[in-house]
Amino acid sequence: MTETTPFYDNFISALRMLGKTPGGGNLELRRGVGAFATGIPFAGENYALFDSDASRIEVSEVLDFFIAKNLPFVSLQLPELKDSVYKELERKGQTVRAEYLAMSIKIPSSIKKQDSYVKIVSDRLSAEKWVEAVWTGFEGKLPVPENYKNFAEYLTNRSDNHLYFLEKDSVPLCSALLHSTANTCGLYYFATRPEARRQGLAARLLDSLIVNASHHSGSLVLLATEMGAKMYRNYGFKELLRVPIMSETKDI
Repeated sequence: MTETTPFYDNFISALRMLGKTPGGGNLELRRGVGAFATGIPFAGENYALFDSDASRIEVSEVLDFFIAKNLPFVSLQLPELKDSVYKELERKGQTVRAEYLAMSIKIPSSIKKQDSYVKIVSDRLSAEKWVEAVWTGFEGKLPVPENYKNFAEYLTNRSDNHLYFLEKDSVPLCSALLHSTANTCGLYYFATRPEARRQGLAARLLDSLIVNASHHSGSLVLLATEMGAKMYRNYGFKELLRVPIMSETKDI
């Protein structure tokens, strides 16, 4: 097992989970190659995934899946973007829009206590607070759209997911989702409202997430956007690999 294996395993599992969203769909040609759609009309919620051996035919099949569903999506290849896949995606109208970072942090033997500001989603009210935190954290405007509320309800009901939010003065400010497999734990939907950033709240939420991740794995993995990578580095996450993200749209 390489140091990237926990990330890869958890990421694949998370994509499969997202593709089972009501209104979404999966087309997994084989492990590491497929389309995983939440059905939400935003590119960053729908993934075309390729491995090192992806063929031109496989690329076309995956892209045709999204064309049939009329969904925007992002494309990535793990562990690295090969020239053949890059050229085929480029031929189909896609461009490298960003470079994300696969990252990991080892969970220390001595960990901090759970923060009283951090809540776990356990009922409808807390689920509503979580979806408000994640929606506004990704700079969406209130009220939260109904389809995103339904998406959050699906995430909440999955036994392999645990949803958290940091609340201050009854306002949900930060969100997170831990997705676990038998031996891995990954962080997704980690976001902070713009007006609550640079106050140390994200780090406080991470402290509690580390506590909860320790029940599932000896490390916590994630795929960081360019904007979030600096904060994760400062917290102690280690870079595993760089992941170019391609899409037809700039809005990812």
